[in-house]
Amino acid sequence: MFNCENVNHSTFKPVYNWIIEGQGKVVYGGTKYLEEISKYRRIFKVLKDINKAISIDNEKVDLMTIEASKAIAHPDFDDQHLIGLLLVSKCKLICSDDKRAYPFFTHSLFFKARNRPKIYHTLKGISLLDPKYISEICLPCRASTNYQKKTIKEILPQSLI
Repeated sequence: MFNCENVNHSTFKPVYNWIIEGQGKVVYGGTKYLEEISKYRRIFKVLKDINKAISIDNEKVDLMTIEASKAIAHPDFDDQHLIGLLLVSKCKLICSDDKRAYPFFTHSLFFKARNRPKIYHTLKGISLLDPKYISEICLPCRASTNYQKKTIKEILPQSLI
């Protein structure tokens, strides 16, 4: 999402805009996810400082990750940490281009039908970038202020916008 050189950047640019300019927020947490986003750590810190990112308790996410790993053994199930993050945060929306993971993001072992997260993965999903898909843990959500926009754009190199 942050790297415009990524082949899928244009697909996820609306998500970036929703977070940076709109009401969107990003949640993060868990040991493995923090490792995966380590090169973006500074960005996440600034997003947290300006109330556009929510840090989820690592221990809780890690425990739910272990539970998810125990629940399903499948060669395509290698994103248990994202299930842990979804479960702890109660996120209603996940943005991912990993098609192999989609069945697990909504699996009935983890989510009841009415609580299954939506998956943003193409520009057709732009309607999912809506306040009704914002988790309670992210409330209140308001459009970004000029200060928030300026702050994040100051730390993002042009190559990441």
